[in-house]
Amino acid sequence: MIACSYLIGEYIHKAYIKRHKEVNDLIRILEIMRMDLSFGLYTFEEIFKRLGDKEEFCTSNFFKRLENELHNNTYKVLDDVLNDSIHILMKDTYLQNKEIDELKKLIFTLGKSDIESQSRMIDLSIENLKKITGETKEDINQKGMVYRKLATIVGLIIGIILI
Repeated sequence: MIACSYLIGEYIHKAYIKRHKEVNDLIRILEIMRMDLSFGLYTFEEIFKRLGDKEEFCTSNFFKRLENELHNNTYKVLDDVLNDSIHILMKDTYLQNKEIDELKKLIFTLGKSDIESQSRMIDLSIENLKKITGETKEDINQKGMVYRKLATIVGLIIGIILI
């Protein structure tokens, strides 16, 4: 019983760690997107394909879906494709609504201005995500540790009660 409760606490603690890693990955993805827009002059379809090919990131399936939808459904606009694909981020990642909304807002605004403005928008999103990484680091140190210890203590108490 004690081992099970410890494992539950450890699972919750690791979820906080994974969220922190995924937010940092999202920052790297936005930096790649900024470079592709600025220097490569790629289309959104090509950018999403390149990001989808990066399997090491948790968002690769999301970007693959975006690229596939843009390629196969020429009648759909980016906003519709994004709304149809956003559920992948909610299902496959530990990202919370704050991070998903930041990415969604950024993608909605891309393509509606010149390259320099888009680059500034991406920089702003990166800064917002960096603030969130500070929050996720605090969550690991505070909430993650509390849940780990709390689950172990609850397991001990239940074990004592059963004995």
